[in-house]
Amino acid sequence: MIVYHDLFAEQGYPPLKDRVEPAFQHLKEAGYLDRPGVEVLTPGPAPLELLGRVHTPHHLADVESSGFWETAVLSTGGVVEASVKLIRGEADNAFCFVGAAGHHASREGYWGFCFINDVGVAAMHLLDEGLAGRLAVIDIDPHFGDGTRDILGPEKRVLHINFHSNYGSRGVGMGATNIDVPLPFDAEDDLFIEHAEACLDRALDFEPDLLYVIFGYDSHVGDYGAFRFSVDAYRRFALAVRERFPGGVCCVLSGGSGVKAGKAAIGEVVDILSG
Repeated sequence: MIVYHDLFAEQGYPPLKDRVEPAFQHLKEAGYLDRPGVEVLTPGPAPLELLGRVHTPHHLADVESSGFWETAVLSTGGVVEASVKLIRGEADNAFCFVGAAGHHASREGYWGFCFINDVGVAAMHLLDEGLAGRLAVIDIDPHFGDGTRDILGPEKRVLHINFHSNYGSRGVGMGATNIDVPLPFDAEDDLFIEHAEACLDRALDFEPDLLYVIFGYDSHVGDYGAFRFSVDAYRRFALAVRERFPGGVCCVLSGGSGVKAGKAAIGEVVDILSG
């Protein structure tokens, strides 16, 4: 399943919005959207009631006045809808495009292109409604996912694995279900894959009903984040995910602004998870 809305490219947060439509078109041209069982879901906005379970009224009022409310709420709605379909067995795996990212949005604050914590909202919805008993989140964006840790860190039914560069290491809320994986600023493919495979094994041992992958490709050597990954790192990562989790994987787009790198990285992940 591919979650996509035209608004993400039209009213998404600059410079992130420029990557969305080219990457989606690449999936079309490569024939991935024509594969058996692959569908494109156009999401609706996440219900306000769900947002209020995770964010304070003050936070939501700030986002509403930011100019990115509609984009953020549609992005979150897509992750929620995909999560429910995956849990119900109506889709094998999902890749969610977004117009605004989520992992820096905490209960009462936002920064770094993130307004509503899409994965946090979706995860708490599944848990609160009894749709899932345990969930795992692996965040490979090179920036520390402080918002997700703030929201899901206290929740022992969620394993939160957070890759990030050394300069962002704060060890926030580390514990049995909160794992930080700091890598050197100039980390390359092999080091990442070594740690990613070990972390995916930890996630598998946790026996989650659903695995979220917060997919930031700003770790690409040509993008704005730390690390020096090639496109092959994302393919190898997706293969490692698929080996351990043949289904029940929800990838959610996060950081990354390079159009060329985005087309290639997203294409590799969708190719593996939809194959």
